[in-house]
Amino acid sequence: MTLQEMAGEYRRSCALIQERMGLLRRSLRTEEDLLAAQQLRQRLAELSALYREGREIALHLEHYYDRRYHTHGKFSF
Repeated sequence: MTLQEMAGEYRRSCALIQERMGLLRRSLRTEEDLLAAQQLRQRLAELSALYREGREIALHLEHYYDRRYHTHGKFSF
């Protein structure tokens, strides 16, 4: 698997995470139970972090060999 292919896999995973986050947001709008709403918000926060990291990794992989692209040392493989 090439780095570009791997980046594509990360992007596809991010799309699935984003889709799930949309479903959870819709559920949160209609949730009346405070505990359940808190659990939904917690899950959204966790998925948001996964989504952000996945996008950053995909971008890093896409530009791994590009000397003009700098990630400011965030990733070291």
